[in-house]
Amino acid sequence: MSPGAAAALAAEIAALDAKMLERQRAALRAPPEAAAVEDLEPPELLPPSSRIEDPRVRNAAERGWEELRGGRVAVVTVAGGQASRLGFEGPKGAYPLGPISGASLFQILAGAVHRMRERAGAPLPWVLMTGPENDAATRAYFAARNHFGLDARSVHFACQGTLPALTPDGELLRAAPDRLFRNPDGHGGLYRSLARDGLLERLGNGGVSTLFTCQVDNALAPVADPAFLGFHLGSAARISSKAVVKTEASEKVGLLAECGGLLQCVEYSDLPAAAQQTRASDGGLRLRAGNIAMHAIDLTFAQEMAAADLPLHLARKQVRALGPDGLLASVPAVKFETFVFDALPLAGRGGCLVQEADRAEEFAPLKNRSGADSIASARTALGARARRWMEAAGLGSSASGVLELAPGLAVDAADLRSRKDEVELHGGRLLRLRPHSTARS
Repeated sequence: MSPGAAAALAAEIAALDAKMLERQRAALRAPPEAAAVEDLEPPELLPPSSRIEDPRVRNAAERGWEELRGGRVAVVTVAGGQASRLGFEGPKGAYPLGPISGASLFQILAGAVHRMRERAGAPLPWVLMTGPENDAATRAYFAARNHFGLDARSVHFACQGTLPALTPDGELLRAAPDRLFRNPDGHGGLYRSLARDGLLERLGNGGVSTLFTCQVDNALAPVADPAFLGFHLGSAARISSKAVVKTEASEKVGLLAECGGLLQCVEYSDLPAAAQQTRASDGGLRLRAGNIAMHAIDLTFAQEMAAADLPLHLARKQVRALGPDGLLASVPAVKFETFVFDALPLAGRGGCLVQEADRAEEFAPLKNRSGADSIASARTALGARARRWMEAAGLGSSASGVLELAPGLAVDAADLRSRKDEVELHGGRLLRLRPHSTARS
């Protein structure tokens, strides 16, 4: 190794968080913990936001709009992934999902943020947590598109942190002679990355008290859902979650469940098949609250979690790193990460709330190139929702094939109804504002 390479490696080792490294090694030595299935209880699910005839939903939505109009909410989008599994080079948020417009996931979300700002008459800051692999590309993507018409000062970026991977024996690995092998620290790194970059302090100084978080790859994510925010605020919860009702035991989503009065998320892979398939008295799955990584989080709680030791999750993989002979090879490694939902039990008894999410309205994950949770299924979900909203708004939907709403046109069916005199069905498939509309978004 050259003197320069040796100095660079020594500096990186010296900069390691010694306390975290010891926690990683302790987690490596600890035997895996199996979920105590007999102690898990299904949480109470509040009605979904689409059930507007329910007075509880209407009251919660009014409370949420008050918070939005007061400028006390910020949107946080977890956007650290690459789109390689979709056959696309670049950040996953840049994938062109719009079936007619070709709008990217970022553009769809930006449109929703813009429309919520219009309706609330408030700033609604937007934070994107990027990853080490896509941070520069994501920032450049937004800059090249003028931040989709949003004030650049209102769009913030925070890059996820990393942790060193270890050998099965707990030794450090090198990706290159002068560089350790590191991996992103999981979406649980959200808390620390926002604190490290000063965003939690900046948002708080700007009057924000609640964070609405979602994943970039959920094509139907209801940005800053007022009813969800209202339920969260009305219950004095510290962190709240949305959950879809699982109808198939094999669906690969974590399960929200209570244990000893504390809410937690149990990975589906940690539950025996028999426990996943157990039925309740109504015939549905007993543990049915599927986690969709959508939360409302008090800013003060997020600040506490930035300083907390969230549990470490281990992933054992083969990676390309330097072997004992100093040559690149496929070697066994252990990666470590934390998850946002690991903060749930730390909120204490009564500190969490779970609202049911209307799957057809709110959840269309984009994970795979084909099959389940794929490009095709996400586009189909977007088109089906557009058709329902158009019919509910009295706009009809006689066009055959897939329909699409232009990004930012509306955030729900009632919103679309309020704009029905300003829109046109372009090409018979894309509903957009008329080119000369004074309310152009």
